[in-house]
Amino acid sequence: MSTGSEEVIRVAVAGACGRMGRLVVQTILRQPDMALVSAIDKQHVGEDIGTIATEHPLGIAVTDHVAEALAVSQPHVLVDFTTLGAAVSHIHAALEHGVIPIVGTSGFSAQTLSDIREAVQRTGTACIIVPNFAIGAVLMMQFAKEAARYFANAEIIELHHDGKVDAPSGTAIRTAEMIAAARTERPRQIVQEQKFEGARGATVAHVPVHSVRLPGLVAHQMVIFGGQGETLTIRHDSIDRNSFMPGVMLAVRKARSVQGLVVGLEHLL
Repeated sequence: MSTGSEEVIRVAVAGACGRMGRLVVQTILRQPDMALVSAIDKQHVGEDIGTIATEHPLGIAVTDHVAEALAVSQPHVLVDFTTLGAAVSHIHAALEHGVIPIVGTSGFSAQTLSDIREAVQRTGTACIIVPNFAIGAVLMMQFAKEAARYFANAEIIELHHDGKVDAPSGTAIRTAEMIAAARTERPRQIVQEQKFEGARGATVAHVPVHSVRLPGLVAHQMVIFGGQGETLTIRHDSIDRNSFMPGVMLAVRKARSVQGLVVGLEHLL
């Protein structure tokens, strides 16, 4: 943990005892310009987060009192890897305390994002929501957006571990929306007869999206474009959760220089 410098970024972590949360804690502790100041979780309350995440005590007890933790520890940012419902509550609590939420949870509805945007404007505190912190995934989405200018028809196959509760993934939804916005012509309608409901997946912004959930996977996505006599496949694979850490650290370092509600890591690159 870094101390003694005005440049040190004070970080609180919500969901600190989960797989991603522990990894975020471990990564923050290795950064010379960051200090972990609070650990929030509903599990292991009262236990030392250092013992949980690194086997070495840090003197920071896990708490489930979000507002109190933010008021006492006074972080600059709150990194949140929790559930959708908890994340929304944490975002509003952070904004009220002048703390910038950096959220890796996905699945926010348009109405929820609108409510968050209103709270951001009212409090004057920024908020960063990132469907996927892997820099390669961000590039995959950008490449898909570019390809959509030339290929009207596209489908997305996203594959995640069996512990992921939402489908489609936030990355797939974001990718479909980016494809739809970049299209220069309507996709060709494909005549089809579904023998079983859902065989063609869900439709997001007129893009079919197919979700796979299996043990052994981490986070993977393919975007397949089809044109006359050719196909183009853009694929990204996160084979280890460490792939998300450079993006998280980038967001932490840039958080205090952004304004308003930022959705997507591409705006910080």
